[in-house]
Amino acid sequence: MKFKERIKVILDMALPITVGLSSSFVMAIIDLAMVGQVGTAAVAAVGLAGFSYSLLCALLTGITPAVQSLVSRRAGEGCSEPKCLPLNAGLLMALAASIPMGLLCYFLAPSFLASMASDPEVVKAGVPYLRALAIGMVFIGLDNAFQGFWAGLGRTRVYMVNILFVNALHVLLNYVLIFGHFGAPAMGAAGAGLASTLSVLVSMLLYVVVTLVHYRREAFLSALPSWNLVGRMLQVGVPAVMEAAFFALGFVVFYWIVGRMGTAELAVTNVLTRISILMDLFAQALGTTAVTLVSRSMGARDPASAERWGWDVAKLGVGWITLLSVPLVVAPAACLGVFLSDPATVALGILPARLTGAFLGVASLIYIFATTLISLGDGKRVMLVSFSTQWLLFLPGVWLVGVTLQAGLNAVMYVQLAYGALATTLIVALWRQGRWKQMTV
Repeated sequence: MKFKERIKVILDMALPITVGLSSSFVMAIIDLAMVGQVGTAAVAAVGLAGFSYSLLCALLTGITPAVQSLVSRRAGEGCSEPKCLPLNAGLLMALAASIPMGLLCYFLAPSFLASMASDPEVVKAGVPYLRALAIGMVFIGLDNAFQGFWAGLGRTRVYMVNILFVNALHVLLNYVLIFGHFGAPAMGAAGAGLASTLSVLVSMLLYVVVTLVHYRREAFLSALPSWNLVGRMLQVGVPAVMEAAFFALGFVVFYWIVGRMGTAELAVTNVLTRISILMDLFAQALGTTAVTLVSRSMGARDPASAERWGWDVAKLGVGWITLLSVPLVVAPAACLGVFLSDPATVALGILPARLTGAFLGVASLIYIFATTLISLGDGKRVMLVSFSTQWLLFLPGVWLVGVTLQAGLNAVMYVQLAYGALATTLIVALWRQGRWKQMTV
């Protein structure tokens, strides 16, 4: 297959995932804007409780690559076993993990939020919101399993259509439940949480229906997976969970450190992080695509083709995201001005914005190769690289230059770039080393 044809295959799979992820990002902003009409305490409650809930949900992210890698590899092997066995295993793993986590989140919500927020109004608004989200945690886990299954089959348009419909439903439910329309009570922040849970429930039910229609005869919900299959999936899922959890918690610590430097520094960091997350959506979509293509080639016992797919996705990611980041480099004040109104704060962020924009394309290699390596069974080394560079070098370095030496935000950005460059180099080195070619999942 020629390079242009390979790029077309990658884009055909990655674009639907990108559309879905981008729509979720936009819906999150709309969600926050709608809650903002209720009051400042509601916004603070949604921000605090929502971010805390996201950290918990990070513990369920390993289900997606575990299901996806097994489905893709079995397709490449031409395996005669029912296609839905990895999905069934993923659904059981989701139930086993999400039910106790949801119950814990529900019952500990009051004491947790009281320890995090000093304003009683924030706690009052945050508890019902977080509890409503906790009820939906089981649906999040099940959704992750279905996403891995359809991505593993290479049918990413199913994911796109599902998430676009559900996000539209989420906005409608927000309108009804937050403000009390069509006879519903005005629930405020609690309504936003309930809208999220109901939306994810509908998403999960849609996946069930579509899977039944297309794969009823492939043992969907009708056969138990073997312990061997569950063990193989845990080999992928556990390192993915640990890597995601440590990375997310590291960002919390990073925000806390920058917050000690000053409000303006925290505001700029928040804006640049939001922009980076938007760009990272493309990297995540490409990483998901690489998992399917590489795992399928490994299943077909063609490691040379698997390696080519990895490099092709990487080249596309660097070029695509670098191009999208150009406005941040050439017009940083205009980009920051969309989110910040204080001229002094915008001026503070000029150099950090340029540095961030210049490096985002290269940084996409972390997401692409780390996601792929985890799916191939090399997650322990990825977790080691992620933990050591972030927790042993980056965070202590930020504390040293930002708080101890008080060198300012520019110095913090240089530390962040050095950390990103080192992490990228090490992850790419793991891919180039090729040990993943001898691993079995």
